[in-house]
Amino acid sequence: MNGDAVSDASLWLEAVAGTESAFAVLFDRHRARIFRKAYSRLRSVHDAEDVVAMVFLEAWRSREKVRIVDGSLLPWLLSVTTYLTLNSDRAARRYRRLLAKLPIAPAADPVPDVDDRLDLQERANILTQALRRLSAVERTVVDLCLVEELSMATVAGVLDVPIGTVKSRLNGARRKLRTYLGESDITVHTAGELTSEGIPG
Repeated sequence: MNGDAVSDASLWLEAVAGTESAFAVLFDRHRARIFRKAYSRLRSVHDAEDVVAMVFLEAWRSREKVRIVDGSLLPWLLSVTTYLTLNSDRAARRYRRLLAKLPIAPAADPVPDVDDRLDLQERANILTQALRRLSAVERTVVDLCLVEELSMATVAGVLDVPIGTVKSRLNGARRKLRTYLGESDITVHTAGELTSEGIPG
């Protein structure tokens, strides 16, 4: 079937009703995005492919509980991907993409490239350790709001919680990160970026 013009919501209803081709269209539509997200955290093609398979398997196993948000299945798929990668043995790599947005603090004299890389690696380690100290629900909200840059309303719909709960979890996570990061010059904003100006209150 040609599902290009068919919404995720319609395709999902057909898939749940037993139309295999509808599920195949959804798989083809979203597998690349899920693979990219998984690969960005695991840095392994094989492991990322496994996650793609597990995400869609979970979608089918939980088909009565799947949430379509604003007509799209993708936010729910991303939340499952986040859960699976956060629980991977390679979870320490899952926020590398965030660090690409981290500027190097200006120095009085030119800094050799190797020093820049060492500085970035040190910040990566600090941030990774801080993130790992958050609870699973806090990390999920941080990932969906800051990394995937989904709106709080969308995240609330995916997680089936009030938007106030999302705001509360995100604010709590930011407070904890501010404490964990201490005197480091890493900032986590709700806009989904890292800066070197200190975490705002």
